[in-house]
Amino acid sequence: MQLLITCFLFSFLFTSIFAIEPNQWDNFQDGTTQGWGSGASNPNPPQVMMNGGPSGTGDAYLLVTSNGTSGAGSKLITYNTTQWAGDYISAGVNVISMHMNNYGNETLNMRICVQGPGGSFWSAVPVTLLPQSGWQSAQFSLSAAALTGGTDLNLTLSGTTQVRILHSVAGGSAGDIITAELGIDNISAAENPLPVELVSFTARQSGNSVILNWITSSEINNHGFEIERKLYDNENEAVWRLIGFKDGAGTTSEQYNYSFVDDLSNTNAEKIAYRLKQFDFNGSFTFSDIVYVENVVPLNFGLLQNFPNPFNPATVIKFNLPQDEFVSLKVFNSLGKEVANLIDEKRSAGIHQINFEAAELSSGIYYYKLSAGNFSETKKMLLIK
Repeated sequence: MQLLITCFLFSFLFTSIFAIEPNQWDNFQDGTTQGWGSGASNPNPPQVMMNGGPSGTGDAYLLVTSNGTSGAGSKLITYNTTQWAGDYISAGVNVISMHMNNYGNETLNMRICVQGPGGSFWSAVPVTLLPQSGWQSAQFSLSAAALTGGTDLNLTLSGTTQVRILHSVAGGSAGDIITAELGIDNISAAENPLPVELVSFTARQSGNSVILNWITSSEINNHGFEIERKLYDNENEAVWRLIGFKDGAGTTSEQYNYSFVDDLSNTNAEKIAYRLKQFDFNGSFTFSDIVYVENVVPLNFGLLQNFPNPFNPATVIKFNLPQDEFVSLKVFNSLGKEVANLIDEKRSAGIHQINFEAAELSSGIYYYKLSAGNFSETKKMLLIK
């Protein structure tokens, strides 16, 4: 009888002190791991990095590593037995979301695992993180359709004792041996996606940057906004890429103004698209309308490397003009003889490109020279037939 009373009191205290709650959020800004560990014997336990999270400088995150050998520390696992334990069913929490960054050189298959009296259940389908692919958002559903494993999911979710984040190719609660470094941030939980009223979203160029501004008139359970960008040029595939994150205001009926500055120093696109990916605390998300910046005006003169290079028989040459200028663009062979006069006229400020056809030329090294006002630059290209 005394043992039963003791067990009951322990269970009561456990669920009272460490109870999962909707909208709880681990962002590691206090410099602690907030209860996320990997076992006392792990030689490289999780640690908090104070810079480099999804929002950049000043955004802390949890770094989890594994050594890929054998024994303690060989598997990429971190777990929590404190604030992420408790009764998920009563709390109404059915999704756990987070940001992840694979800093390693191997592909990661990340899953969530909940453990409790009904057994261990893990994600049936992993979230795949390619090597060094930057911060990505991930959401793990706790529904019966999304989890597999133990014998009684409701029993486990009503008395969860541990939540794991782990790499596992085939699934399971133990994880796989791998050499890896994983950043984790903004671990959050909620019950249902709720709306954010976006009043406006604009983009404008200012010097060598684009300033994004957006306004919300009300927010409910707003975790934040991922800022995504798509560059339109000839050298890179036009795909959406995450460039930043802004924390939301949670729940508010007041108007909020947000801004984000995108540095264009290392871009050569003539057209740039932006969109917002708004997340609720349960990981559900919606996209904003797309805004564009076109006819991007560069800050400095510049002659870019031709693409493709080597080439046969044609290649694209691009150059930047920060102001209207008379432009000369010529091609020379290795002996210094002019073989093509591509441009000899005034051009407006912006990013320009021209297609160079070399069907009549023989294989070899060629040089192309740009002259615009007081600016002059020459680059080398290789024609292989």
